[in-house]
Amino acid sequence: MNIFHYIFRAIFRIKWWLLILPLAFAFLAIYMTQNLDRQYKTDITIYTGVISSYGSDPGESNASQDWNVLNNSIQNIINTINSKETIKRLSLQLYARLMIHGDPDRDNVYISSKHYKELLAITPKDVRVLIDKSSEENTVRNLEKYEKADRDNFVYGLFNWNHPYFSYGSLRENIKISRIDNSDILQINYQANDPGVAYQTLEILSKVFAIEYTNLQFGSTNNVIRYFEAELARIGSELRGQEDSLTNYNVANRVINYDKQTEAIALLDKEYELRHQDVLFVFNSSQAALKQLESGMDANMRAIRNNTEFLSRMNQIADINYNISKIQTLHADSLQQKLGADLKVLSKELDEKEKGFRTFMDQYTEQKYTKNGYPNSKYVEQWVEELLKFKRSEAELNVARDFKQELDHKYTQYSPIGSVLKRKERGISFTEQSYLSILSSLNAARLRLKSLEMNSATLKVINPASFPLNALPYGRKMIVIAVFLGTIAFILGILLILELFDRTLRDKTRTERITKGKVVAAFPKARKGKNNKQIEERSTHVLANRLYGFYQGSTDVNFINVIKFSSTLDTGKLTDLLMQHWESLGLNVYAYKEGRDFTADSRAYLVDQGWINQLAPYDISLVKHGSMALMAIPSLFLEKAMVNLLVLPADNIWKMEDELLFSDLLERSAGTPTVICLMNAEKYVVEEFTGMLPPFTFLRRLEYQLANFGLTSMGK
Repeated sequence: MNIFHYIFRAIFRIKWWLLILPLAFAFLAIYMTQNLDRQYKTDITIYTGVISSYGSDPGESNASQDWNVLNNSIQNIINTINSKETIKRLSLQLYARLMIHGDPDRDNVYISSKHYKELLAITPKDVRVLIDKSSEENTVRNLEKYEKADRDNFVYGLFNWNHPYFSYGSLRENIKISRIDNSDILQINYQANDPGVAYQTLEILSKVFAIEYTNLQFGSTNNVIRYFEAELARIGSELRGQEDSLTNYNVANRVINYDKQTEAIALLDKEYELRHQDVLFVFNSSQAALKQLESGMDANMRAIRNNTEFLSRMNQIADINYNISKIQTLHADSLQQKLGADLKVLSKELDEKEKGFRTFMDQYTEQKYTKNGYPNSKYVEQWVEELLKFKRSEAELNVARDFKQELDHKYTQYSPIGSVLKRKERGISFTEQSYLSILSSLNAARLRLKSLEMNSATLKVINPASFPLNALPYGRKMIVIAVFLGTIAFILGILLILELFDRTLRDKTRTERITKGKVVAAFPKARKGKNNKQIEERSTHVLANRLYGFYQGSTDVNFINVIKFSSTLDTGKLTDLLMQHWESLGLNVYAYKEGRDFTADSRAYLVDQGWINQLAPYDISLVKHGSMALMAIPSLFLEKAMVNLLVLPADNIWKMEDELLFSDLLERSAGTPTVICLMNAEKYVVEEFTGMLPPFTFLRRLEYQLANFGLTSMGK
């Protein structure tokens, strides 16, 4: 029997299971789905404008279409629609709308009365008081305030549990978003078991998602703009403070142009050194000449230095010389007319004072000195000139020293000013660059905001949701078919598992596969019936013919060992049937039975060979042994037999001990053929050896022909 025939026979064997059980479950599915909810579907079409408006932004340098960017933009819109925040907003508004407009007495465009009653039944009283029949917005706000992350909170559970209308999982699963071809148009489908709920869900979604998407886009951009504006104000205030600090520092330190001023101080210092050398030379010369002249004066002449009028006139001349030197030193490069006029006045006054001083000295010489031993007028006049020159150079030297002190003060003042000014200017420059950078970023963010406003403004529902009047095709038929086919598949699966793992011998194919032996016949279970004797005779005839094929006429003795493993199996009837059959054919047959002709635990059976002489006169002898699992069978019986017949019950399991016994039997048979006969087999198993058995009705013939692939000889 090939594998296909075996599979077909196995399936045909459970034909009633494959027919009755699937039909029973199919009728059960029909009964269970008689009140199945119908599904209603509606859709909306949204124009995004992403592709059409791409490249219209004047701030974008590259206006060529980047499909990756476009696809990402459209995918962002789809993800926004599918986001938990959008669906949560949809869930709350949908619940508020249905609770406000639902009617328990009749259906409307919001919800059917049946489903509204179910919704009212699950809504707690403390949630019903939150419903404001006059305002959907107030109801949503009340629900948001009531909601908190608690498993016992109804509003929180409504979105996070498994409600078919309001839960996140249900809405996310039933809202289908698809892009039409490669355009920037999206189609959103939604289906529910209530036409009003389906319609209102998409009606709310068409408004909610646009708001969420706009807030998502503008929210981040507005945050950036507010950040840049705050930074711009902060840095601008800091910049103004630094500039004011620099101005106050310049004013406090009398700085107009630091570089020019320091350059002028350096030039003055250079001029001072040159002038100081000249003045110091004149001062030293006049001082030396004056000392030389005074060394030739007498005491009376030197006494004039203590004269009050002399000292007064000399101080006046010294003051005028100091003022002139000061003007000439500090304002040598001045072009102001006022300073020039003052210098002329002082020079004229100096000339007058010097003339007066000379006149005074001449008078003093005429009055005080005589010709007896006193200096003459030329000597005094020379002394006066040197004295005036000394005083002039002394005044200039004092002015130069004062100017030196002032220059030193300027150097002390301006030396740290340079580093401070550079540090302040560097800080102002850095702050100014930061200010300009923030200003540029702020302008870019504002331009980006305008671009987003342009793109977001194109999100438009071009095909709004419509109230569905017709339900989707009913899936009840497919459910029934699926149940029917699923039951068949389940039964076949169980059959496959049993065929693969069940070690019950059952039939010829399985027995040969498990035992690796050869099955030559099968006997049915003992039943009472008018056809039972005929079936036994037919089975005996088949077995006798198979066994007789091993007959050897050239040997002195021909006997068959009838062996069994089970102690409960009775092989006596089988032995008697075979003996009766062969005797009816005229053969001289003898049945040599354990317990009657010999005992398995006797020496005569185990060691002596006298039994051979007892079997020799007969054509065929049948030696019925006891259970091989309990009693030993001498190897001589196994070796000298014409065939060893192993009788196994078809309804027993092939155990490990049976396998060991069978291996031992084959090994000790020493080449003697060993065949198997199944007892207590089903009728279809017996028919594998005997052919069709009675009764021979039409249905029986038809069944037998189908089981044997007799497709063109049905019923014959």
